[in-house]
Amino acid sequence: MKKSLIALAVGAAFVAPVASADVTLSGSINAGPAIVKTGEGSTNAGTAGSSVHTTGTPAAQSVTRTGINTNYSNVTIGSMEDLGGGLKLDFAYQLTANFDNSANAATNRNSHIGLVGDSWGGVWYGTNENLYERYYYTIDPLDGAAGIGGNLSILGTPGYNRVFETGNAQGATFYRRTDDTIWYDSPNWGGFTLGAYTTLSRNKAPSGSFSNPHIYGFGGKYVGPTLPIQAWVAYEAHKDLDGLATIVAGGAPVGHPNGGTSSSDHGLQVGAGYTLGDVFIFANFEQLKYESDGVAVGGLSEYKRNAYSVGVKWNIATGYVGAQYMQALNASCTRVGGGCSGDETGARSIGVGYYHTLSKQTQAYIMAQYINNGDLNIYTVAGGVGTPANLGANVTAATIGLKHSF
Repeated sequence: MKKSLIALAVGAAFVAPVASADVTLSGSINAGPAIVKTGEGSTNAGTAGSSVHTTGTPAAQSVTRTGINTNYSNVTIGSMEDLGGGLKLDFAYQLTANFDNSANAATNRNSHIGLVGDSWGGVWYGTNENLYERYYYTIDPLDGAAGIGGNLSILGTPGYNRVFETGNAQGATFYRRTDDTIWYDSPNWGGFTLGAYTTLSRNKAPSGSFSNPHIYGFGGKYVGPTLPIQAWVAYEAHKDLDGLATIVAGGAPVGHPNGGTSSSDHGLQVGAGYTLGDVFIFANFEQLKYESDGVAVGGLSEYKRNAYSVGVKWNIATGYVGAQYMQALNASCTRVGGGCSGDETGARSIGVGYYHTLSKQTQAYIMAQYINNGDLNIYTVAGGVGTPANLGANVTAATIGLKHSF
């Protein structure tokens, strides 16, 4: 009998769980039917040899598509453990929840592990939507730039049918999720917060053009604890991501068509907001600049565009109403050995929406957006419906849906 008890005790010592931190399951499901109409494209290609795009294509036909938009829907497994002395370990693994397509898989989204101090902030590493993007979607009046109507359609992108990109390789958008990232976020010092981040060199090649792609950025924000004002500024740099390839191609980049050897792309945003009772108003300004070295004669070596947005969010008894106007101005550009014009590369957009509160966790919504594009660009909406990359096409979109947070 004693031997049996001893054996059971020894076995239990090997299978008994060690002390563990609490594990939480959270997330947000934001989805609904959407309709997106892309108008006819333009045959205007500008003056040969001087415009951003010098060759035209036949105007594409108008297309109207419907589908289910799952926006940023996600499920997150998280854990926060108190290590003592004001130090905590923070872990989260976030999965996408795209259920608009039977072939979709639950892939990694924003996931991390890191240390958080009560007095000095936190340092994490993993995959992340960084501070440059976070300032945009936290200020967006249409539910964090969920897709239709959100600011990611105009801000953080030069257009050309690109609204969001993932990874650290070739691409043009500053609205993106990066891999192999280390970042720091400060605590709140009387309303002031700041942060910085960098990607690591996993994609570095031993030699060749555009051989060392990486991203870094930093910024700061003030949200008045007593004053009803906000202000923020952020900067992000892309090394060897060859954003000009997207612009030259008029869409998804293929290779390095500029014939360059390296690139340096920059994004700068500044913004301010003011709260008056139940109404919050704000404005953003952004400059994106794309440069490539070693470009052959006739190739595009620089592209710069400015954009701004103004918006309002009005909290009412049944929910809130949001609206924003955004405009990307015509770009300026440089072509090696010749002139260059960025005429007809801008766009204007208006987005409106209403979120109706059903409970503390659930809302119903309706959102709509219209984008008027210049003849040589295509700014478009985000989401799972998709739009053809027709240069010069105007885009009209609307969605209804439910948002449930848990």
